Amino acid sequence: MAVLTARRALAGATLALLVTLIPGVTQAATPEASGGSGAHGAPGPGLPVFTSTGAIVDPLDDTLPHNPNQEFIFPSVFHAGAHLSDPLGEWYVYYAPHDDPGGINLMYADSLDGPWTQYEGSPVVANQWEGIYDVPHVSSPDAVWNAAERKMYLYFHGDNTVTRYATSTDGVTFDYGDEAVTTEMVDAAQPGRHATETSYARVFPNPDRSSADRWAMLFMTNYDTNVRHINLAYSRDGKDWRVEPEPIITPGPAEGTNVSAADLWRWKGKDYIVYGSTVGTIFARQVDRTLTEVGEPEPLFIPRPAPPEAGRASSPQIVTERGRTHLIYEYGERSHTTIGHAVLDPDGVRDPLNTRPEDPMYAQCTGAGSDELDGVALDRTLWSTSVRGPLDRSVVADGAWRIPTYTGNSTSAPLVLQPVPETPWEVTTQVTLDPQVNFQQAGLIVRRDDANSVRVDISHVDAGKRFDFVWRNNGVDRNNSWTAEDSALAPPETGDTVWLRITNHGEWLTASYSVDGATFVNLGRATPAGQLAATDVGPFAYRGPAATPELTAAFDWIRFTPDTEELAGCG
Repeated sequence: MAVLTARRALAGATLALLVTLIPGVTQAATPEASGGSGAHGAPGPGLPVFTSTGAIVDPLDDTLPHNPNQEFIFPSVFHAGAHLSDPLGEWYVYYAPHDDPGGINLMYADSLDGPWTQYEGSPVVANQWEGIYDVPHVSSPDAVWNAAERKMYLYFHGDNTVTRYATSTDGVTFDYGDEAVTTEMVDAAQPGRHATETSYARVFPNPDRSSADRWAMLFMTNYDTNVRHINLAYSRDGKDWRVEPEPIITPGPAEGTNVSAADLWRWKGKDYIVYGSTVGTIFARQVDRTLTEVGEPEPLFIPRPAPPEAGRASSPQIVTERGRTHLIYEYGERSHTTIGHAVLDPDGVRDPLNTRPEDPMYAQCTGAGSDELDGVALDRTLWSTSVRGPLDRSVVADGAWRIPTYTGNSTSAPLVLQPVPETPWEVTTQVTLDPQVNFQQAGLIVRRDDANSVRVDISHVDAGKRFDFVWRNNGVDRNNSWTAEDSALAPPETGDTVWLRITNHGEWLTASYSVDGATFVNLGRATPAGQLAATDVGPFAYRGPAATPELTAAFDWIRFTPDTEELAGCG
């Protein structure tokens, strides 16, 4: 049975970190410093760049042995050829559906580059084990070789409050082990906290060779605050575990509300904890061999903002085979995820979103539709669409378009817009606003009508300033309060002036923001451009209830990114 004891681990400090995402680029990678301060989390010189090669299993393949929900998460790489006597292939990858009923799947290959073959007997572990458990789902497999017992140990959660393990000598048939970590164990080890989930565990040999504990585990814990942390547990034999009294990683401004799916990775003589986050980036934090001193978050892998990666990557496992380093991970919008593969790429693009670090605002070369707003009146031949025009009180003065935060919202406030381009485009604005009361907000809106739009903004909520990307679809705003995927609290260094961007990739619309005018951060989930069928784009400002104090949002300029021909014309 699992035991309840504890030893202190120090949570690492979190600094504000800006993560960059840029449209139309096929690599996903770590960003370079681009003129910002160190607080922006530029990766250390030792972190590699990974380039995605795509999915290694198709979640829409209805011929898969076990595919109840068309979504897969949490890959676990196991070197079968090094440990099993007659493996199906040199490498195994275990993975699972996330939603009920879950189930642990297996695929195998002779190289981590594939091709991968599905094991027809999947799931190898199901959500029902006769006489032992019957739970809504099992998921998040993690396979490790226990040399002392000459067995594979497969850890998995089911239900969310319990991480279990099973053992195997062939990797396809399993004997049940026991519960490894539970919410009750976390509550006992961390008085004053109340855990609601203990899942997404990774187990590995303890890097502290002086410790009697041969095994260590990083696992996600959700608490009654609905904020997910990474916790640490130790074991002498891989069976009986004790939970540390403090989380080892607590989410900060860089990561968003949640962190999850952590693993230990050794790279060039240094240990890192690598993990997923609410903002969708895989982060790395350097950690000492005792797993007590944890560094600051650095972006390791940044997914493309548009589907299929959809701005979200998580559950990293990094393996080096014959000098080639592979990243096996999950990607895609939650509940629409699959397993991806990336490789270390010495020639990879470090910053796929900020392609012009010398001119991130395109001040030297703007595209058609841009307006510097430095006149004495608005150019109505450019801004030709008026919505609720008689209510408009905006003015162009002192080098900015000054728009009051009108009473109401995007369906009742006046708007002055211009037609959207016919081809893929990107628009950016610099806006100054200091929202201090809930509902005060300003930003960019891409609109078909009052019932259908997307908007990116700086706003105010109870927790402070926040960036939002909101899709209004047939009169209903998309909002996932559980994961807060479409919002991000503003970093502590955010001033009154911010930069907001919406990108049309052709099939998808994405949003990003910057607090320094140099580095942009992906924001929220992509919106299908065809479904929105927008006709106009422009700035907006409003404040909700009439009792909310009115502010003025100052838009210094609105610029469209130049296309290839326009860029060439600028020299």
